[in-house]
Amino acid sequence: MGKVTAGTKIPCRVCRTLDAGDFSLLHQLTWFNMAIHSNAEYAKGTWFKERSLAGPVIFAVADGLVHQADNLAELLAQDGYEIHAYLGVDHLKVTSPVLFGDTLKADAEVIELRATKNPERFLLVYENKTYNQRNQQVIEYRTTMMVTKKG
Repeated sequence: MGKVTAGTKIPCRVCRTLDAGDFSLLHQLTWFNMAIHSNAEYAKGTWFKERSLAGPVIFAVADGLVHQADNLAELLAQDGYEIHAYLGVDHLKVTSPVLFGDTLKADAEVIELRATKNPERFLLVYENKTYNQRNQQVIEYRTTMMVTKKG
């Protein structure tokens, strides 16, 4: 039996601290420029009292932590698989705000790896729960990827 099975932890070896420059860059890049994310004076009147990171941007950072330095690709390669396509995301929930100075760490694991009708292709489903430095979960979701068996 291979190393990649349900329950296999995906090694997420880095954390990421987000500062004001990251917020500005990420929001400009993704076009999430609503006042709550881009206007400090407006944000003072919200319940966060400061700008917060947009949910889709939190997802991009959290998923980047899973794929950073080919973490997932290296894990799959141990069993002779390689990533073919990113198919979708399900059950995405932003559970806490991400604010200036928060440090995020991903905790990801394989939910399933199963064959498709094509004997060369498989579906990999992983779950990511990402936490801040206070161990508060900030996001969770499941990703489905198509992987192929090498050789």
